[in-house]
Amino acid sequence: MAEERGPQHDLADALVKALREGFPGRNEAALQLAELILDATGPALELAGGRPVEEALAEIELCATGIDVYSWVGAPGWDEVLARGLSKGAIQSAAPDPLWGLGAPASREAQRALCEDRARDQARRFLSAARQAAARTDPEVLISAHAALLRLVALSAIHPLLALPEDGEAGALPAPGGDALVREMDERAAAGSDFASAQQEWLARLQADNPATGEPSFGAFFAGSSQALRLALALRAFRDAARAGTVATDLEPLVGATGAWQPVRWKEMRKGIPAAWTADLFPEKEPALGLGGLARNCEAGLDAIGRLWAAKSLSATGFSALACDLFARSACALAIVDEL
Repeated sequence: MAEERGPQHDLADALVKALREGFPGRNEAALQLAELILDATGPALELAGGRPVEEALAEIELCATGIDVYSWVGAPGWDEVLARGLSKGAIQSAAPDPLWGLGAPASREAQRALCEDRARDQARRFLSAARQAAARTDPEVLISAHAALLRLVALSAIHPLLALPEDGEAGALPAPGGDALVREMDERAAAGSDFASAQQEWLARLQADNPATGEPSFGAFFAGSSQALRLALALRAFRDAARAGTVATDLEPLVGATGAWQPVRWKEMRKGIPAAWTADLFPEKEPALGLGGLARNCEAGLDAIGRLWAAKSLSATGFSALACDLFARSACALAIVDEL
């Protein structure tokens, strides 16, 4: 029996025209994109309209699992769409990075308000691009919609850290760990050791050094985070390429990390964080667009993985906060790659 047509099919009929003819999985990718846009449109309208943000951002965060534009029935994934399915030039985006400076205000309340203001701005950007993508055949508008949604999803992952009651027993974050992580990667490579396959070693060390690993939800948390080691290799490649003025080519780990985001599986670990943590993770810096912004987000993602890799006596709140930071940085890095 043929699938009954719905609004997602009508939108897919419009979006498919922006994809290259002959691209394998063209129709399926268009349908996945249509479903993603429609799923995000309702809560984005709530945000753009100035209504309460908690429920809308929670719905937006659920869209992360579709943002990779992959399905078992033929949609090849956003990395394939971006590499081979679109005809585009670079987009000179004026979209500001939504994460930098979230920790600039002194209080949690002001940090939360800033996050919500930026979420409303990204929602408006997404809705504008989605309307244009539905109205005309323009690959660059479709990319803009995807990039805006990535930034909006990134903010949706950070918002609970600022909105939930602060965990009075959160403790301290580990020291910045990006440089130490890169040294470890180099040492293991020189010794012929595959850093990306060290998940069991990592888990054993975390269990030995962190009582919080005894939390009932930690198994689900680690299952969702264990691919961070593979992601670290990709973030480093994109960071180093961006610093050299180019863009790395292996997008799959970055796309996969965004599509695998399911914090609902460890929601008990997610609590409010101190304002000082937000200032540490999201410091105020000069805006950086394009390759500069890509390098900066990849560097911040490496720092989050480094802190997780070497964590000792880290609270469950700390684990969840660093995971949210890593996801948000990866999503924002991918948004910039979209536009390059």
